[in-house]
Amino acid sequence: MMSNRKRGFTLIELLVVISIIAVLIALLLPAVQSAREAARRIQCTNNLKQIGLAMHNYHDTNQSLAPGNKSCCWGTWIVFTLPNIEQQALWNAWNFGGDLKYLGTEYDGPFRYSGVANITVSSTRIAAYTCPSDGNATMTTGIGLTLNGVKMNVTSQNYLANYGNLTTGQPTIFNNVPFNGAPFTDMNAVAGNPGMSGQHVVNFSGIPDGLSNTMLVSEGLVGTGTGGQYAAPYDLRGFSYWGSAAGFVGWLTPNSPMPDVTEDRSYCVYPSGNNPPCTEPTSALPRMNGARSRHPGGVNVTMADGSVKFVKNSVSFNIWQALSSTRGGEIISSDSY
Repeated sequence: MMSNRKRGFTLIELLVVISIIAVLIALLLPAVQSAREAARRIQCTNNLKQIGLAMHNYHDTNQSLAPGNKSCCWGTWIVFTLPNIEQQALWNAWNFGGDLKYLGTEYDGPFRYSGVANITVSSTRIAAYTCPSDGNATMTTGIGLTLNGVKMNVTSQNYLANYGNLTTGQPTIFNNVPFNGAPFTDMNAVAGNPGMSGQHVVNFSGIPDGLSNTMLVSEGLVGTGTGGQYAAPYDLRGFSYWGSAAGFVGWLTPNSPMPDVTEDRSYCVYPSGNNPPCTEPTSALPRMNGARSRHPGGVNVTMADGSVKFVKNSVSFNIWQALSSTRGGEIISSDSY
């Protein structure tokens, strides 16, 4: 009689098949990861286009760009542009009562970014300010309030306003390089103060370098603390409801290996996880944050004409300086970055 037994795979054949599948997965995985990053980068680009449009709408209404920040703690460009990114309700809920003149008084704390008058706004996650390529984007420092037994934390963001070619404090000169203007600044900056440009808000006519040659916004990375989501120490990069973390400067090229200089050592956690390098300020090296992203090779930026461009990490320091300033008078070739 003929046997009905069916011949199966031998062990060697199974191993060969498994090996082939493993090779195919190894070949396909980079392509899948690349496709996912491409999708994330497109989302970041769309966010920057939306922010650029919001800033143009703000300019049309107010005849100037938004302030970069209102001193340390009472609002940044993030707040001022809320109505123009379809967040009118959050804008209406923000209380602008806090100001430098009330520092240390009973009107100070409640009106800060984490104060009881504003924590509802600052703890709300806004998708347009978050880049999905940054794995830390949705983390918080734990700064906030506990209301009715619920911990409300101020969110961090992935986009930074352009504070010019030097440092965050916008001195008139730094390392023998003059301050050549910026689209954003502290609305409370006073002309004549030591080291401060005192330029206040800027309109498009105040950008003689040209809107297509001047950056408005770039990407930034969110820092995390080693103590966990709700514990110190803090890394406050990306904490852009706070004045010192609201902007980037042209002194650091994209994804620079040079450190960000935070306001205080306790606001800088490095090395830790994916945090970029950072250090504490000195008289020779004052506060500054660089443009950074998780995209391979560079950062996305919104230009003052509303366009979004990808600037490579290899861009020269001089070109990056020129793109960061509003009145440097440089001639920039379209293929130089």
